[in-house]
Amino acid sequence: MSYDIPDPFVPPLRFNTVQKNLYRGAYPREINLTFLKTLQLKVIISLTPNPITKETDPILYEFATANNIGLIHVECAQSGKGKKRGVPMGYTTVLQALNFMIHNEFAPVYIHCLNGGQVTSLVIACLRKLQFWSSISIFNEFINFTANITVNDRSFVEGFKGELNINSEDKVDWLWVGMSKGVVGSHPRIRVNETTSSTTSSSPVQESKMQLMDC
Repeated sequence: MSYDIPDPFVPPLRFNTVQKNLYRGAYPREINLTFLKTLQLKVIISLTPNPITKETDPILYEFATANNIGLIHVECAQSGKGKKRGVPMGYTTVLQALNFMIHNEFAPVYIHCLNGGQVTSLVIACLRKLQFWSSISIFNEFINFTANITVNDRSFVEGFKGELNINSEDKVDWLWVGMSKGVVGSHPRIRVNETTSSTTSSSPVQESKMQLMDC
């Protein structure tokens, strides 16, 4: 008698739930795909030097295609090593990734770099800054996924700034729990422009959806 033994559920290295329908970890390998399928993902964000394509990673590409998962490439350099490692991205890159992470249109989302360490942690740290987390809370979370926090890492997160367009009709409900529009609008480092689909011809969600369709 033969038995049909299901594949094991093996999450990617450094996998964790960031918020509802938002997950983080390392580059998915073939052994991780059965687990990832259970998350019913809509989007995978790759913070990597090269995109996931049929040529670069046929197994992951076919998995995403078969499961209607959008592959978003946000170009970043490889994570550095040692106490003097640099920061492999700029604030524009972070804002691009955040746009997908904070809108329900794209959830559930899995965001990853090569090893699930520094690069992904920097983006999540900037998300926490957007959420008004304290520095000590941000860096306590950061250290759970990296060997250390460098001066460059701290400076990057503490100096994070920019402008973010958010569709208020589609933003995730966990972004600013219990905070008034006045508090959100007076964020000390990030200019938040809340819009609705009816008040703008090109919403942040629509722009990101076009990018998703181009991938």
